[in-house]
Amino acid sequence: MRRRNFLWLGAAATGAAALGSRMAYASADIRLDPATRFQTMRGWETTLEVFWTEDFSPFRAEIYDRLITEVGITRLRLEVWSGAENTDRSFENFQSGAIDIQGWRDRRYSTVNDDDDPFHINWAGFDFANLDWRVEQHLLPILERARVHGQKMEINFTYVAFTKQIKIGEYVHTNPEEYAEFILASFLHLRDKYGIVPDSFEPILEPDNVPQWNPQLFGQAVAAATRRLDHAGFHPRVVLPSVTDIHKLIPWMKEIIKVPGAMDGVRELSYHRYHGGEIALLQKIAALAKTLGLETAMLEYWGGKGVYPLLHNDLKYADVTVWQGRSALSHHHIDTSRPAGQQLVLNEDVRFDRLYYAAIRPGAVRIGAATSNAKAADPVAFVTPEGGMAVVLRLDKAASVAVHDLPAGDYLLETAYGGGGTTAPVSFHADGAQPFVTDLPGPGVISIRPDRR
Repeated sequence: MRRRNFLWLGAAATGAAALGSRMAYASADIRLDPATRFQTMRGWETTLEVFWTEDFSPFRAEIYDRLITEVGITRLRLEVWSGAENTDRSFENFQSGAIDIQGWRDRRYSTVNDDDDPFHINWAGFDFANLDWRVEQHLLPILERARVHGQKMEINFTYVAFTKQIKIGEYVHTNPEEYAEFILASFLHLRDKYGIVPDSFEPILEPDNVPQWNPQLFGQAVAAATRRLDHAGFHPRVVLPSVTDIHKLIPWMKEIIKVPGAMDGVRELSYHRYHGGEIALLQKIAALAKTLGLETAMLEYWGGKGVYPLLHNDLKYADVTVWQGRSALSHHHIDTSRPAGQQLVLNEDVRFDRLYYAAIRPGAVRIGAATSNAKAADPVAFVTPEGGMAVVLRLDKAASVAVHDLPAGDYLLETAYGGGGTTAPVSFHADGAQPFVTDLPGPGVISIRPDRR
């Protein structure tokens, strides 16, 4: 006899119609192969915004807390914008109302060189008010909540220069040494003012969206910045190229690696997902990363588009170790029709994605996992840092699944499916001999992880 769990009746069935359709379920056998090893998970990233709409203000502390306890975020992207090398005080003027949002938008990436010597930092030529606002309003409160919950939180420091927005001013960071000076000044500012030293460094966000940048300049700039940081005692993991269009990753990398010193500190090969990402290309990126000795990361696909089938493919075919689906304040929405205290609700894509986040924690190692019916259920499986087993199944239709080879122990089961809710974690015990069987009444996610409660 196969050991069966009765969650289907308690959480998935919606009445006689659901019970009557039980026989129409597809079936799939899932088999695990711990001897086959792939990537080690590094974390789940989100981006810290500058502002939120007024309706979010009463929920800010709750959002920070639930990003850790509910969503499972473990890495924060902290941005510095190129306009911090300027003296026009555009951010302060925007905050005070002296200029409107368009006036700030026209200036926020423009630069004025601090002096003519890229090896001398003239601090009077820098204005880090925008960065400081992000640190004080977002980063520090989230870090404090992470400390309370015993969660390590990595910081990914990212340079942003969307120069097509510039209507007032110029842009001087096309000089690699001037760019390197700016990056060093930013690191020194964070360390000396806040005691913050970023764990990783993303040299430029979406360089294929910035007309002044090309792969050769990118390589020269990151080489100069890495040298400067290293000399000052900073040794972050370098994350690149973070192209908007995933199809440009391999062509950009072919040129970047030709630049002496460009790859010296690189540890992550990164891309965004705004222009698709077919499985064959994901596999090519994983192969390139393996050749270069790098990890892979999908670091942006906002607007609710970073859905679980895409996440599943990035894990399985691109071997991603870091993944970002939303910015910090957009994981939840506010439903004022609900009772007070229950108005902050997960967005639909996050309702599914977080089941991956909960099961696959930093340090988990992906192992082999096979399915007898890929059209119904497809697995990814990980060995946890403590030596347990976590399995996440993507279901494309109503199905009954039997998970074989699950080591003996206590587990938590969570599910989510379209048109329905997300179950509260349900405990079960696997005896290590019989397969664990459960059902889902439609497309969705089944998440199994060790019960550490």
